[in-house]
Amino acid sequence: MKKNKYFVHPLLGLLLVLQGYIAIAQNKKTERSCPFVFELHKKGGTQKLRYASNHFLTTVDTSVKTLLVYIHGINRNGEDYFEYGERMLRATNKKKETLLIAPQYANAEDLDYYQLGNDFLYWKKAEWKDGHTSISSDNRPQSLKISSYEVLDSLLTAVLSSGKFPNIQRVIVCGHSAGGQFVQRYSAITPVPDRFTQYKFRFLVMDPSSYMYLDGRRPLADKTFGVPDTSGCPEYNNYPKGLLKLNTYANTIGAENIKRNVMQRDIVILLGEKDTRTDDPNLDVTCSGNLQGRFRLERGLNYVSYLSCFPGYTHKGNYNVVAGSGHNGDTMINSDEAKKWIFDEGN
Repeated sequence: MKKNKYFVHPLLGLLLVLQGYIAIAQNKKTERSCPFVFELHKKGGTQKLRYASNHFLTTVDTSVKTLLVYIHGINRNGEDYFEYGERMLRATNKKKETLLIAPQYANAEDLDYYQLGNDFLYWKKAEWKDGHTSISSDNRPQSLKISSYEVLDSLLTAVLSSGKFPNIQRVIVCGHSAGGQFVQRYSAITPVPDRFTQYKFRFLVMDPSSYMYLDGRRPLADKTFGVPDTSGCPEYNNYPKGLLKLNTYANTIGAENIKRNVMQRDIVILLGEKDTRTDDPNLDVTCSGNLQGRFRLERGLNYVSYLSCFPGYTHKGNYNVVAGSGHNGDTMINSDEAKKWIFDEGN
């Protein structure tokens, strides 16, 4: 298959290649492989990541006005999240004018099952959600180690710099659950909105298990915010729950710039009304997670109240509780609230 090359923003220092990829047929049920491959070339190495999309990224399309990226949850089921987004686009009759992309961040077991080579990026457990670098091992040596956030930076840059979608006006990055944690941190750290000021960026954070706080305060029993009792939890304010001990990607931006971005960027929080389980096996029950609240809905409402404490916070209306929804990436993105935020209807 013919490859199409994109030279992206020089600050990223990456050459990106987008090409089709036919998923290997499976003989048992497992997470599905996304059908396309995104290539990253950096420092003489080449690495790949799978993604799904409703438009070919190598073909000119003047009808596209919105770029929508939907980040999957902890199961790495990018194809499912692509289908959730597709369902929403059909319901709103926005499919033609929206470029939907769902990346798929892999673990080593995914590569083994799909018999993918060592040129595919992979991460330890769910470290991709926090922007940590991909890993290498004796069994699967990698020529490059790349932050999961840098991968998305590169993908966005490739699309916006390609000239294939000249009428894009808005960029929406959304994620649910672990993908919501990804977007909550990424929205505050990525430099991409500052490099592409001609586009309107919005970040949609849905049902994350935890949040990145901007200082040492946390919700207290009296409904105020202050430094909690951290006995037995001395690292509660380290990244990704706070701004101490930032990882490599976040450290390049710095804590002060991260705080400024949270105050000024268009970041929306959507919470499922019924996302109240305390026995969810994927709920963060570490001490640093529990300091934020008992369950996802409570943690989200606490964080919304926390942001409102800052005089410089400019988006106090940027949240909704989705009536009737539990912890579900399909119902959340297909909610009326999500549709309004994605297509800027009255927001």
